[in-house]
Amino acid sequence: MRCIACIAVIIVHITAIGVTDYMQGSLPHILTLIINRSLKFTTPIFVFLSGITGFYSYRNRDIDYISFVIKRVKKVIIPYFIWCVLYYIYFIRLGFYGFDIVFFIKSFIAGNMSYHLYFVIIITQLYILGPIFYGLIKKSNNKIMLLFIFAVINLLCAQFLNFKLSDRIFLKYMFFYLIGMYVTLEYNKFKSWIENHKAIITIGYITFSIFYILVTYYQWELYSLSWFLFSTISIFFVYLIGLAVKDKFIKFYGYIRLFSQSSYYVYLMHPMILTTMIMITEKLGILSITKKLIIYFVVVIPLSVILSLSYTKIKNTIKDKRKAKTLVTN
Repeated sequence: MRCIACIAVIIVHITAIGVTDYMQGSLPHILTLIINRSLKFTTPIFVFLSGITGFYSYRNRDIDYISFVIKRVKKVIIPYFIWCVLYYIYFIRLGFYGFDIVFFIKSFIAGNMSYHLYFVIIITQLYILGPIFYGLIKKSNNKIMLLFIFAVINLLCAQFLNFKLSDRIFLKYMFFYLIGMYVTLEYNKFKSWIENHKAIITIGYITFSIFYILVTYYQWELYSLSWFLFSTISIFFVYLIGLAVKDKFIKFYGYIRLFSQSSYYVYLMHPMILTTMIMITEKLGILSITKKLIIYFVVVIPLSVILSLSYTKIKNTIKDKRKAKTLVTN
């Protein structure tokens, strides 16, 4: 699921250029809009997966709140800070920003240094509040009802919280986090439900994708509802895909695991590569939007993945050598 979401987020950011640059209502515009909206499940799925990976090991033991928060926040904040510095230097060199330490600090806190970094602000809030949510759902005698209550609150917040930077408030994503927590506690039930409702989930994904596309295209005042319904059914649909291909790809598990470990770096890195390619195509005088999109697909996805996998592989190798050296010493 993480691999799917990781590739999807790059495709969403590339096709967004087609959505904005193609003539409204033209066939290329409609096609890129369909691709863009039907894959725009990335943030909810990353939040859902964080709910699973963050709490699966706590099914039968208590959470040490301080160590839990420090471990997870440190894991996302350190790479985030490094990439904020890199993006800041990069944008200064391009002439987009001037040097201003106050601006840097404000952008770092708000997740504004680049358009995609808002996710780090959301997930940091959820990590801090996660143990509280997990305690609620773990102790609940009616977990489905609790999820329903959080779904309603989440939807209302998505609809009515419309102030500046409200898109990075945890209230708009907490339901997806709780679904992940639910899976850690009721995995067999969840998996069984997914496997027994394949047709409904698939039809639901197609239906809500179309609804989401139409709402975006015609600018109906149902955006929050369409986004929420689409995001929710997408979690089940992508999980269903994951279950379907799991056994077929088991021999490639080592590579998939490495890709999964690299996904955060792919996420942090790819907009810089995309921005670079946009600048290059403009400098080369390429006017065709279709040619630009083809170039972006051919360059941005492979380069982002290869660089991130290489970094993760080197980091894992160094870590393994240190561990082996420690064992030998002991």
